[in-house]
Amino acid sequence: MRAKQAGFLGGVLVAEIANNALHIAQPLLIYELTHSFGKAALFTSGETLVHMAGTAAAGWPCDRLGSRRVLFWSTILRGCALAAIPLLWSCGRLTLGLAAAAYTADAFIRGAFDTAVHALPMGLAEGQAERDRLNARYELCFDLGAVAGPSLLAVIMARASGFAANALVPFGFLAGALAFLAIPASADAASGQRARTGTFEGLRLLLKDRGLLISCLGLASFNLYPLRKLVAAFFAKALLGDGAAAGWLGAAFGLGGVCGSLLYDRRGARSRPEGWILLGALGALALAFGWIPEAFWPMAACVFAFSLTNVCARLALTRKVQERTPVALAGGVTAVTRAASNLSSVGIKAVVGAAFALGASGAEAFTIVGLGLTVLAVVQLALASAAPRQAAVAAS
Repeated sequence: MRAKQAGFLGGVLVAEIANNALHIAQPLLIYELTHSFGKAALFTSGETLVHMAGTAAAGWPCDRLGSRRVLFWSTILRGCALAAIPLLWSCGRLTLGLAAAAYTADAFIRGAFDTAVHALPMGLAEGQAERDRLNARYELCFDLGAVAGPSLLAVIMARASGFAANALVPFGFLAGALAFLAIPASADAASGQRARTGTFEGLRLLLKDRGLLISCLGLASFNLYPLRKLVAAFFAKALLGDGAAAGWLGAAFGLGGVCGSLLYDRRGARSRPEGWILLGALGALALAFGWIPEAFWPMAACVFAFSLTNVCARLALTRKVQERTPVALAGGVTAVTRAASNLSSVGIKAVVGAAFALGASGAEAFTIVGLGLTVLAVVQLALASAAPRQAAVAAS
């Protein structure tokens, strides 16, 4: 690992520990305030729309100001927005409306973070081979955070309270921002070099380049990883009746991602992307049916398989996108791609929310979710077969 990438990867690890703890703590807190699984899921779906708007809006700042700056300031602002939750709670003034406001502000800022953290490897790495390694190591740090964050949350909730869990989250983001300060200024060298930049220019490029468009659509269809907070929290509560199990299921999501990142780092660049995409679709089917035994370990195994294959498929598609994206438009193309990915996750989250809001039992609700994932797996297979095998346009 090159020394100049250490601050980036270290900051990602620390920030994702906090982020993944938040992914479990947030729906549980909304549930406690509303006493409704359906409302908690629908809120999460609506929050993703705000997140999507944040990713789209971040294209111009990333291209013109630099992904490094956007990443640092968005991490700071996330910590500030989420600090409102424990402050209001400690004063006895936490209401559903105020909690929703804090989480909504965080969702928009998280969109800017999301675009910046995915665009920055274009400036931090030289050549596609090095970008592949950095992308895989990013996913490794991301998923190590997904293991540590929910596990830490489970321990805290078993020994303390939800307040303690929510109070620690903002400190994780502030620590991550400090690590991002170590990213060299040269990572933003491409910023400001192009008069026409940002999300609209990125969209224009996608519409002109069929190969890039299909790769972006494929990447969006695999953005099911945000389901980890809903699937873990609702399976634990609705079918197992054990809130602490949500943390361990969240950790299983992360552990699968860790193994997938290591596998792709070793094999990815030397394998056909269509094979990874096929495995990713099969992983979605595993998640669709893993709840049926209504037991922890079968679900944990399916969650692990889903995460492992999903990470590999997303890394393969990320490679295809980066090969066709000019560095000067990294922010704009990434903003469009991440917005499309979040729109995909809005749909499946809305299915989850509607299933529980209709008053269905836990088993009936998960049946609906499983059918939705099955349909999406078919779409993923279709996109994989439609992906054109054109020569990559060298990123410059």
